[in-house]
Amino acid sequence: MPKLLAIGLATGLSIMLAVTAISRSAAVADSEQAALQGLVPKVITSWESFDISKIERYYAPDPDFAYFDLAPMKYNNWAEYRTGVQKALFEPNQSIKFKLNDDLGVHRRGSLAWATVTFGADIVNKQGASSHLNGRWTMVLEKRPHGWIVVHEHVSVPLGGS
Repeated sequence: MPKLLAIGLATGLSIMLAVTAISRSAAVADSEQAALQGLVPKVITSWESFDISKIERYYAPDPDFAYFDLAPMKYNNWAEYRTGVQKALFEPNQSIKFKLNDDLGVHRRGSLAWATVTFGADIVNKQGASSHLNGRWTMVLEKRPHGWIVVHEHVSVPLGGS
């Protein structure tokens, strides 16, 4: 009987440890998901600052990562994106304000994640004229030692504008 009791206790302890490990793993996954759900809007609204130093901390500087934007169509790496956005977005405009729609989707598989969202943007150019556009934003993110970072991005508007 004591041998049977010992086997029962060992089995019970093993099950309890396995359940605890699964619970911890689920908690980590939930916290990663929550972190990504909060990060994506921060990345997007950082563009409202027109301050590249506030934006670039979210983007991977790797020399061979492409980023797709409204204009021009493609930047071959962050260095090109950093320079190009000054001319394409910051120089002709005085402000931009994003309103994310309620369709933010974030999906994680290990150290990679992707996010999609549609948005409205209100832009005021340097002459004071306002315009509005609707668009879509897709990000691919990678978990690195210092946290999640954008390794690819695609921003576009529907064919024919918005």
